[in-house]
Amino acid sequence: MRLRKLITDAWSWLDYKPVMADPRRPGRNTWAELTRSWVPDEDLRRLAAYRLLAAYDSNQAGQFAAVTGDDEAGIERRELGDASKLVDTALGYLLGSQQVISVAGAEDTDDEPTAEAAAALAVQDKLRSWAEKELLLLRLQQAERTAILLGDAVYTLAWDPAKGRALLRTWDPGLYFPEWPEDGEQDGAEFPLRVHLAW
Repeated sequence: MRLRKLITDAWSWLDYKPVMADPRRPGRNTWAELTRSWVPDEDLRRLAAYRLLAAYDSNQAGQFAAVTGDDEAGIERRELGDASKLVDTALGYLLGSQQVISVAGAEDTDDEPTAEAAAALAVQDKLRSWAEKELLLLRLQQAERTAILLGDAVYTLAWDPAKGRALLRTWDPGLYFPEWPEDGEQDGAEFPLRVHLAW
């Protein structure tokens, strides 16, 4: 087998899988018909990697290999859930046993708290109340598990006038399509010019 093209990106470590070589090639991409027209070429490898990693997580890597033609005998593979166990274990170590919202100075409330300590405590109480309404801990676990598995996670925070608070949502990163500057410069501190969410 001859190497036709060398691609170095965040998903290069998956290049031993033929499905990563050309995600638009018929028969290699299990959802090529769905993505044929609207998915930008620069996002295809990312989406193919997500699909492949999700297959490992759900013990379907053999089925995925059989469907894409990578391994005709893939359907016969035995999978024991090791990938999923590794992701869950990493998530447990990452998040620890509990997460607590704390505001600096809020715990410094003695018998007679200062005005700053009282204000910090009020902000902390509001943030904790918001987190409970928005199911912050569950959304955090969901997004961080996705980040461990796929290397990406997407949160959105938007104001909802009807509820009178900011709403926190997590998205499958496969539905996230950022538009970066034309010069190709991507700085981790910058936000994309525009973001498309597809579903």
